Amino acid sequence: MLEDRPKSVGERQEKLIALVWPKGMSIRERIVMEAVPAAVRNQLLNRLEAVWRAEQGEPPGALAKLAGLKRAAFYNLRVAWRKNSLAGLVPHDTRRGRRIDADKDDPLRSQAVALLRAGPLKRNVDLAKSIMDANQSLVPEDAGPNYALTVLQRLQRLVGEERRRLAADPAFVGTAYGGELVLDLTAVQIIIESSERFLAIAAILLETASGLVLGSALGEMHQGTSLQCDALKSGLSFLESQKADIADSSDAMPRLGWMLPPGIDAEQIAGSVEPHVDELIMGRAGGFSFGQQVLQVVGPRIGRTPLNPRRTLLANVDMEEYLTRRVAPIVTLDEARAIWAREVERHNADRVAALTSAGIIGSGVTNGRLAAVILAMLAALQPA
Repeated sequence: MLEDRPKSVGERQEKLIALVWPKGMSIRERIVMEAVPAAVRNQLLNRLEAVWRAEQGEPPGALAKLAGLKRAAFYNLRVAWRKNSLAGLVPHDTRRGRRIDADKDDPLRSQAVALLRAGPLKRNVDLAKSIMDANQSLVPEDAGPNYALTVLQRLQRLVGEERRRLAADPAFVGTAYGGELVLDLTAVQIIIESSERFLAIAAILLETASGLVLGSALGEMHQGTSLQCDALKSGLSFLESQKADIADSSDAMPRLGWMLPPGIDAEQIAGSVEPHVDELIMGRAGGFSFGQQVLQVVGPRIGRTPLNPRRTLLANVDMEEYLTRRVAPIVTLDEARAIWAREVERHNADRVAALTSAGIIGSGVTNGRLAAVILAMLAALQPA
């Protein structure tokens, strides 16, 4: 079949893919193929070629040798192929994860979109688990837990991509807007230079269905509380100036996800804010918690500026070492704020357009459901 077998693994892989999947690989097969390290990719290709040729009617004896197996094991391999497709051919010790590149029309993407439309407030990981449960062939029965985790992580990324695409869909945001607010803190890839260099910290107030940044403020981590206050005030100003709020309704209160800055009394916050929200989900300082809610909604960057959530509590890192692997502007605080404001505007552009088309921005109210929550948050952070 491959007497003119290409010399490189990459060329051979493409030739085999064209033979086995003439209409193109689905995301299921891509997950598996991309999960196999290049160093052992040829072993998988041998198995794929041998099984495919056997399915075309060639005698199994020589093909078992090509697959590196005895005849009985090769028979089992063919059974695994029929049951699990490519996933059944992967040697157990090479099932590791890498990036997925899925076609926009892939059925798993359609499933992700349907789940997001039905439950826009559900976490990406929970939706990814639902997709895994509905597509159990993604993880062979004999696969280890690391492989299953890899697939879940890739599907979680897939859900995140679809969430961001839906943020520009007027039909989606028109019905889902206002269901949840998020207030978080995260390091961003801008270096501020004063007496020393440090990563800028952004407080970000998000509406999660659209991914719209309602308000934001930039500074240092020790200013966490004041940064969040400034972000909330900025959000109030945006809602008023853009007429982007929703009429208040006691039976349709939003959910709130709030990553509290260090030193804030969570019980006091809860008592002030809970009467204004359907559900309050609070996170506290520690570990890598900061920035994760923003990352789930908007992905790894705002505009063109990367987010660095894991550096939020480590903003005063060795900048010389940090810059050996990254490119970041080194600027004054005022310059950093100007850069950040520009990138927030860039990030918001498509979202503002979608919300305008949906009849929310410009046609809403100035002091409604979302403003009530923001005012309660401000009162909790700035008690009289």
